[in-house]
Amino acid sequence: MTRLAAVLAVAALLLSACGGSSAPKDDPGPFALNVVKLITHNRYEQAWADLHPDDQQVAPLHEYVTCESRSPVIAVPTKVKVVSINDESVGLGNGHFEDSKAVDVSLDFAGGFNVVHTVHLVAKNGRWKWILPGWRFREYKADRCPVDSASSPPPQSS
Repeated sequence: MTRLAAVLAVAALLLSACGGSSAPKDDPGPFALNVVKLITHNRYEQAWADLHPDDQQVAPLHEYVTCESRSPVIAVPTKVKVVSINDESVGLGNGHFEDSKAVDVSLDFAGGFNVVHTVHLVAKNGRWKWILPGWRFREYKADRCPVDSASSPPPQSS
């Protein structure tokens, strides 16, 4: 019985060391706000550091920063806040679905203009990672820059 307990203890240690996709202890709201602030301030290199590894693979750091810098954000929001956080299954650009936190972030701009953007966060090795929208993932995977005029924006739904 002692040997079995030791084997189980080692197995538990190994599983926890691998990280898995255990839910982070950090609140997803501030994490999503930080991602939005980094992107709206054109700090793409810092934002990329917390991008999902599958997305990093199709959009390597230099390519991502170079591409995103072609169309920098010129209207910085005056106020950014979390309006809701929901559990949602989300499709990654690679076709896999994962549980996520869908964080709705409200961005207020000068002149009374407001946009609510959803940032999807997935747990990876005990940390939050943000993901590219599927259409952007596919553009990067096809070696196209999503911000280029030759790239296809997502279809608009009515």
